Amino acid sequence: MSRKTLLERLDDLVGWTGIPALSQQPLRRRPLRWPATLALVLAFGGAVIATAQGIVSNGYWIGYAALMTGFAIGNFTNIFGPLKPPASLVERVDEWDRAVRSQAYLVTFGVFAATVFVGLFAILWALAVAPTSLSARPILILLFLLMTILTTTPTAYASWHWRWDDER
Repeated sequence: MSRKTLLERLDDLVGWTGIPALSQQPLRRRPLRWPATLALVLAFGGAVIATAQGIVSNGYWIGYAALMTGFAIGNFTNIFGPLKPPASLVERVDEWDRAVRSQAYLVTFGVFAATVFVGLFAILWALAVAPTSLSARPILILLFLLMTILTTTPTAYASWHWRWDDER
């Protein structure tokens, strides 16, 4: 009759959770078309509503809540989306993955540049209309919108543009 040591029992306990078995399999990348699209629509719509409604109305908070919801969803689509991390030690990144990633980010930077251009004019408009003591809010809206674009647009573009083999 052999007795298990404390470390062996702890190993058995960790194995019972199923986490080591999950780490032995390769991650499954899948296209996230609708969550990424929803995140972008919420972020853009929320930014437009929050900027257009001004500081004093309740519409600002509705737009801001939509923007933050899109931002949160967009961060998760970036983590679980079809693009592999560029310097991944766990997943093998080949030439096709690099090409998909570079094309998705080229489109993203075009959307980013256009949003910066339009956003600067929206900030100038908001500064002309709103009191100067509350003028940091349009800048905050633009910053969160730009962060959402950087995290979500590559996933949305890669999900919609290419046909993925493991779709069901």
